[in-house]
Amino acid sequence: MKTLIITIASYLFITVVFGQAKKSELIFEDIEVYGQTLKYVEKGKGETLILLHGLGSNSERWIYNIDELAKKYNVISLEQVGFGYSDKPVVPYRGATLVEFLNEFMNQKGIQKVTLIGNSMGGWVSALFAVTHPEKLDKLILVDPAFLLGLPEDANADNIYAFANPSTITDMDNYVKRIYYQNEELLKPQNLRESLIKKLSWNDGHTVYQIIKSLIQGKDLMIDALHNINAKTLIIHGRHDPIVPMETIETLKEQIKDNITIIYENSGHSPMAEEPEKFNADVLKFLKEK
Repeated sequence: MKTLIITIASYLFITVVFGQAKKSELIFEDIEVYGQTLKYVEKGKGETLILLHGLGSNSERWIYNIDELAKKYNVISLEQVGFGYSDKPVVPYRGATLVEFLNEFMNQKGIQKVTLIGNSMGGWVSALFAVTHPEKLDKLILVDPAFLLGLPEDANADNIYAFANPSTITDMDNYVKRIYYQNEELLKPQNLRESLIKKLSWNDGHTVYQIIKSLIQGKDLMIDALHNINAKTLIIHGRHDPIVPMETIETLKEQIKDNITIIYENSGHSPMAEEPEKFNADVLKFLKEK
């Protein structure tokens, strides 16, 4: 089995800003799913947790969480098809595509039951999985989940695409400001430059555009399906998130039957990176509860 080692230097731009939690060294493994090579990080033993990143992101968003959670669980951080270091077939991506690949990934790995932890788009994929494969889901953790209720009526695909695919330092500056509330270090010129180089290397523009297009077309929305989520659910949301409004979180609290909601006062769209010690503790406490 091939592995790909991502050194600390290659993802330093994501880690320089945040707290004291230990960051993981990402060692990727390969698996073939529907003829496509998916990359994933796996650590620990016990019940399985799968971490799902957001739109235009990858496993590096979880570097402060993997090792801590792996002390108690088998933790898998998956590079979803079309993103990060995984293969990117030219197909019309939508939420159902990512759920299909996630389900087959679990089949290939022999995982019969899982807890999903999804950030942003990964929260949408996790929630879709919860209603399409409820028998395979133990618990659900939604971290600033995006897209569940669709996009605003006046959403412009090209504008969203440009935001999610920065191509200049100015674009990257705007991206960082909207993703992270705690962002002073990340906004330094050298860190912005490293961030842009990393983002461009993933070459996920087609995937991002197709996901946005599918949302504008109203595909795989959960407006009428949230009440079908039966798994015990933890909702974590950054108070300063400019992407997922509090109105969305209030809707989730009302519609998902069995949920606990925690608001992070010092986070934006990525609480697991901005307040990692609190995040890890809250997740472990939730998973321990019956």
